[in-house]
Amino acid sequence: MTTRNDAPGRSTRSTTTRALLGAGTFGFGFSGLVDVLLLHHVLQWHHLVSAVYSPSTMDGLRTNILADGLFSLAMVVIASVGAGLVWQAERRTSVPLAIRPVAGAAVVGLGLFDLFDVVVDHMLLGLHHAVGQGGRYDLHWAVVSLLIVAVGAYIYRTSTPGRDATDEAT
Repeated sequence: MTTRNDAPGRSTRSTTTRALLGAGTFGFGFSGLVDVLLLHHVLQWHHLVSAVYSPSTMDGLRTNILADGLFSLAMVVIASVGAGLVWQAERRTSVPLAIRPVAGAAVVGLGLFDLFDVVVDHMLLGLHHAVGQGGRYDLHWAVVSLLIVAVGAYIYRTSTPGRDATDEAT
């Protein structure tokens, strides 16, 4: 556990490896849930295996909806594990967790899911493509994913000792 002290006898917020790992894991699972709920179910741009099983037939649509449902359950488990790790980290410290590094780790997790999705699901396995355009927007999706990771890293790196406690006091 890393606890930062600004002055002798004065403890500020803490950051633990468990909290950072948990926040990143939560961000990964949360991003997967947003992806499947928004892009697969609400907007219906694609389904998890729509490039393998055509959703234009009833059997293909059933297969795609089943795959989306199983994927949703997996993302709920991943997000729950991450939330549990953050909760454990918070309970094990004598001071509250620092918000900026934990939030930064969660945003990195969001971007890492998107990057994993575009590289593995879109490019390597060819399970589906963004907007169903045969991979036309995959490179754009990868760039946006890297930008999200960079924003999360920036949030994490710009957290300074005492800053979170000072920000919340105002």
